[in-house]
Amino acid sequence: MICAQIGVPSADGSSPISAAVNQPADLSTCAVVLVTGQELSALTGVAFPSPTEFGAVWAFGFSLVVGSYVLSWGAGTVLRFFK
Repeated sequence: MICAQIGVPSADGSSPISAAVNQPADLSTCAVVLVTGQELSALTGVAFPSPTEFGAVWAFGFSLVVGSYVLSWGAGTVLRFFK
């Protein structure tokens, strides 16, 4: 974890955040703490998928939609043939 400082607000109202030059031993004194994805997972108990896992789930979902469409199209073609 990295202690950060909030900068001076700009004209549009946004404030830049930058890493503090001196990192305190106790991070509870920091106004803003920057964490990585792994640290966030450890703190919240929520795991983020890796790119490989995300790709596999996305491909499964895409295949499920396209596969359902192809199967229903085939069934519709057969039903129209007998109609």
